[in-house]
Amino acid sequence: MSEPTVLVTEAPDTSHIPVWRLAWRVSQHHKATFWWGWGLFVAFFTVPVLTGWLMGRGFAALQDGRTTVVYAYAGAVLLSETLRMAVIHGAAIVWTQAWVHMQSFLRANLLAAQLASGGEQAGRPVGSAGEAITHFRDDVEDVTMFVDGLVDVSAGIVFTVGAAFVLGTIDMSAAGILLVPLAGIALATRFLDTRIKRYRAADRAAAGAVSGFVGDVMAAATTVKVNGATDPVVRHLGSLVEVRRHTAVRDRVLDDGVQAFARGASDIGLALVVLVGATALSSGRLTVGGLAVFTSYLGYLSFLPRMTGRVLARRKQAGVALDRMRRLVADEDAANATRAVDLPVGMRQTRERPHHHRPARVPLRELEVTGLTAAFADGSGVHDVSFRVRRGDFVVVTGPVGAGKTTLLRAILGLTRGMRTAGEIRWNGEVLADLAAFMVPPNVSFLPQVPQLISDSVADNIGLGPTTADSLELALELAAVRGEVDAMADGRATLIGPRGLRLSGGQRQRVATARALVHSPELVVLDDLSSALDVETELELWSNLAAAGMTVIAVSHRPVAFERADLVVRLEPERQVG
Repeated sequence: MSEPTVLVTEAPDTSHIPVWRLAWRVSQHHKATFWWGWGLFVAFFTVPVLTGWLMGRGFAALQDGRTTVVYAYAGAVLLSETLRMAVIHGAAIVWTQAWVHMQSFLRANLLAAQLASGGEQAGRPVGSAGEAITHFRDDVEDVTMFVDGLVDVSAGIVFTVGAAFVLGTIDMSAAGILLVPLAGIALATRFLDTRIKRYRAADRAAAGAVSGFVGDVMAAATTVKVNGATDPVVRHLGSLVEVRRHTAVRDRVLDDGVQAFARGASDIGLALVVLVGATALSSGRLTVGGLAVFTSYLGYLSFLPRMTGRVLARRKQAGVALDRMRRLVADEDAANATRAVDLPVGMRQTRERPHHHRPARVPLRELEVTGLTAAFADGSGVHDVSFRVRRGDFVVVTGPVGAGKTTLLRAILGLTRGMRTAGEIRWNGEVLADLAAFMVPPNVSFLPQVPQLISDSVADNIGLGPTTADSLELALELAAVRGEVDAMADGRATLIGPRGLRLSGGQRQRVATARALVHSPELVVLDDLSSALDVETELELWSNLAAAGMTVIAVSHRPVAFERADLVVRLEPERQVG
């Protein structure tokens, strides 16, 4: 195995990403929760302005000898701080809900783009499980952390404005000093713009490489063992982890460095405020009450500079995250990642699956493929293929390895992202403009050569959503797997393990076939069932589909399929004949 290298060496160009606008859309997904959380946090950080003013008035009354008034101000301070503690508890609860809404909202849009068969929402498939983790977990967290930082900054601004107003009534120079650290922090983050983005992008890529490799190894654990490849695999994982360690440390050190600079700048600002206050006190311009206000505000005046430095750095990181997201949602500026979506977050949940809106069924009379071309960048694929399928036909696609059989099926289904396409496909004489959006159940179902099962029950793997008991039984019967499912300990409720680990290869293929048949599609597209089925089982399956009157396009190499075929489409690597 080759030694891995850091995957990103240049800072990504995020100038086309409207980070501020997209962050606003994320925050406004569930407006009520966001604004309640924002209001409570602003109140929490603003109450100290009132507390400091009350303390100043109290000490002024003490200096004047008005004891009764002093007690009144002391009680008011106690009340305001008690209120502040109550507010932060409410803010924590509400903001946690807002946080869940924002993250669920982004992840739902990323998932929708991955699952969409076609249309403007369909995105580029995730390259690996590790890449999915970094997108769905880390990138989403970077965006929501930016929004969270904006809340902190806005609260700090409200406090600082209020404190500056109160301090300005005492000494204008002290109020003006508050702007000095903010200017220094803004200049520093601007100077570090390229490094912040480059380091974060490299770290996300390295994290995805580690997670993806671990996932692949776990899925192929048996293969690794029987081939004696444990040591090379461990060494390769170690090298990936070393790259991840390097990028993580570099990213973390820079992030902590920015925060440290912000804290240092805020401390310098505080020192200047103290210096100005001491000068005013020595000259007699500052009273005991004014000194109490200064003392009260000192602990909070560093908050805005620190949060400003943090949010400016997070803005760069959010830009990198949104730039990575846009590739998954097939959108130049990542706007598809912030589409409005209705989520049942925070509602009382039941164990019922939500209703899935499928396209309207259009009964198939005839499918016509005319001059269909689907080619990759190197020219491989299928070229100028034409044939016609009538209702109830059994069409077999065959040809040598590399002839483009799977490519032809995917082209018919509209799954051609990244390929050059031409030609027309007509359904009952009507040209299908958006194949991927139309070629889904109940119109069309597709079974790939290597079907994917989930760690759930047999019934849930077949239905993948609401279905009737009759439909489930019919699908099991047609797929020639009903008897074997009946013999399982828990029948249709039997858990099949990760990727169907508890089933044999043939059982996995037939359970996946039942999934393709459960909604009684108008057209069934099957990619090389014979790779996992014996001849007798394949014959039984074709007989069942014929008896059910189903229209089928299937890749096969066996004579048993050719004998039953109404049409055989033979593909050749160099030329295709319908």
